[in-house]
Amino acid sequence: MLTDFLKELPKVFRKRYLRTHDRYLKDLADIISSMYHMSNWENGSDNMILKLLAQEATLDEKRKDPGHETSEFRSLRNCWYHECALHHPFTDLDDRLRFASWKIIQCYYSVFSSIASLVCCYYPPQKSPMKTLNIYGREFLCNKSRRDFFLPPVNLYLNQQGIIPSELLEKITWEYAHEHKIPTVEKCLRSVHKKKRITTIPHYLKSLREWVTYEDAYLMFRLYGETIKANLDFSLKRIAFIHCMQTEFYLVNLFGWGSVKRQYDTFTAELEQNLETESPPLLARFNAYQSSELLD
Repeated sequence: MLTDFLKELPKVFRKRYLRTHDRYLKDLADIISSMYHMSNWENGSDNMILKLLAQEATLDEKRKDPGHETSEFRSLRNCWYHECALHHPFTDLDDRLRFASWKIIQCYYSVFSSIASLVCCYYPPQKSPMKTLNIYGREFLCNKSRRDFFLPPVNLYLNQQGIIPSELLEKITWEYAHEHKIPTVEKCLRSVHKKKRITTIPHYLKSLREWVTYEDAYLMFRLYGETIKANLDFSLKRIAFIHCMQTEFYLVNLFGWGSVKRQYDTFTAELEQNLETESPPLLARFNAYQSSELLD
């Protein structure tokens, strides 16, 4: 019996991961990488995503730094912590994905903490993660005064009728994506959609985290081949990056650059002192902010 089950594992892996989550994650990451020239972040030659955010997103409301720990800044630091864990160790793909299921979990918690930070700007911390996700969809992606802070594909969602609003699809300028990538994203969202609920990318990531935690974590042993591992690594890091950046940009507009920079300085100092490491994606984003006039 056990021998028969082990023989079936490659088929199970293809059915449950390669034909579903591998495609969902890769197409999401491809849209992010291709539309915003993300490969150029490493050399600092092009910060297209930051330029687009600065052009599109404005927030009339401003708040003063409260001068003490708040739930939104605590969630922001949690977001940075999980993103750093996702990238660690930084130079060895095989070692980083030795326990790949944990990388999926770290990506989800980085994304969840980033949107929890946004939600906590207007609501008290929610006891239920699903409530946080639902508020995020309703009060940010569906809110016309805030939705410009969220670029494709992060801004894509299924409305209560299970449809991606056409005005969001119009923002995607990459024609190849419309034909080959968006259908996959829509299928991804439909896999977790429930009637009368706005469904977002973080809703899907929550479902993925639950699958890999409670059902099929052992299937990640089947990540044979460099391409499969590289695709997962690439996808998770891109998805976490764009969520972190959009949250940071929103908080800068709400609280001011100085308030967010103080959080960054404290976090990076403690990371270096206590863990003797740094977070390359976080450093790249804040170097871009500091060298840009877009946040003035």
